Amino acid sequence: MTQHDPNWYTSFFGQDYLKVYGHLFARDSSEAEAQFVRQALGLRPGEKVLDLCCGQGRHAVPLAREGLAVTGLDMTGSYLELARTAAHRAGVELNLVQGDMRELGFEGEFDAVINMFTAFGYFDDEADDQRVLDGAARALKAGGQILLDLLNRDWVAANYVRSERRSGPDGTVFVENREFDSVSGRNHVEFTIIDPDGAERTTGHHIRLYVATEIARMLAGAGLTVQRIYGGYEGEPLSVESRRMIVVATKP
Repeated sequence: MTQHDPNWYTSFFGQDYLKVYGHLFARDSSEAEAQFVRQALGLRPGEKVLDLCCGQGRHAVPLAREGLAVTGLDMTGSYLELARTAAHRAGVELNLVQGDMRELGFEGEFDAVINMFTAFGYFDDEADDQRVLDGAARALKAGGQILLDLLNRDWVAANYVRSERRSGPDGTVFVENREFDSVSGRNHVEFTIIDPDGAERTTGHHIRLYVATEIARMLAGAGLTVQRIYGGYEGEPLSVESRRMIVVATKP
């Protein structure tokens, strides 16, 4: 599995992604995560937020319902259409932009930038991950904040499971095979999806996972200062037992 397409993210994010992770996308949990973001950043109605890799808008919509002016950026047009539909149903407005997170064109526009559900570490060249943070820093106003919600590499290493199998509510079977490379820090995950009619296909992702010291150094390289690191959405401190690593940094 270590041989992978460096541009995997151009094909992975489609309907299969929504099926594979759909059990984690429940409305209640998404709204609770959005509330944590709002409270952790102290966001007030009218402030401007960039949801970087917003997907189907599962955090952008509840943040907009709180009176925030939310711009959602994603490279997948079909997800932006889902976000647009969700916003319409919720009676809120989103500014939705299709684009590459390495090439943000915003300058001093936002009070906060958020990046949720490990939508970071996609690129084979770590310099591209740095470009993402550099662009996010430029997008922030002075005093603005960035929140990165990442999978904790320490937790992955300590809880490594090579393979898991589960079934969806419609009978679709998902077989998840993992290979964590401790040297590169890259988590290779391949899904075999077996439809109820027996048809099979494979898809996967290959994400670079970072430890807190690496992220802090990269944020500093973008001119940002780490203020807090949480281990989850209850506001608990980061530890090796924390599945999530939620980093908050500010722009001077």
